[in-house]
Amino acid sequence: MKRRWLWIALALALALVLYLPMPIAERFTSPTQQGQYLTSPLRSYRFVIAAATVSPAAKLNASGEALAAAKALFEPHGIRPTKVELLFFPEPQPYSYTSRDGHVLTVPHTGRFVWEVWAPLPSDDTNAGVVDVVGLLDYVSGEVLAGRLPEEQPTESDPGSASSTSRTSFSTGATMRAIPS
Repeated sequence: MKRRWLWIALALALALVLYLPMPIAERFTSPTQQGQYLTSPLRSYRFVIAAATVSPAAKLNASGEALAAAKALFEPHGIRPTKVELLFFPEPQPYSYTSRDGHVLTVPHTGRFVWEVWAPLPSDDTNAGVVDVVGLLDYVSGEVLAGRLPEEQPTESDPGSASSTSRTSFSTGATMRAIPS
């Protein structure tokens, strides 16, 4: 009888170890990635390991910090962020998000973690009040990777080609050259 309970306890412990990372990854990542962890348990383990090993020196390592950064970066342009959601990429890769109104945000090369910035879309008859992704922030640097912001022109102190743009990092105020598309 004792052996039977031991086997049941062992089976329950094994099931817990195998399946616990899936709901954790689902809970702490963006709804735009829903279901990816339940269909790929290995991806959920990668998320848990990456989250445990991320540097505490990251500029935006909490959702409150990321939302404050998003508000500081987007509100001067008339965009009022309401929430941020975490995206996880097991390996650096290109990423594109198409909003409900057809606007495409593209990042040619992501880090492991990226914050999605959610805000009401610019009002018109078809999307009044709809909240959607309006920007992507780098988890480590706080840099705007993509966003519905007016493009800044190169400054005289930063000569570059007319096609290049610059972005401002939230945490340092340093100007960073955007990746050419």
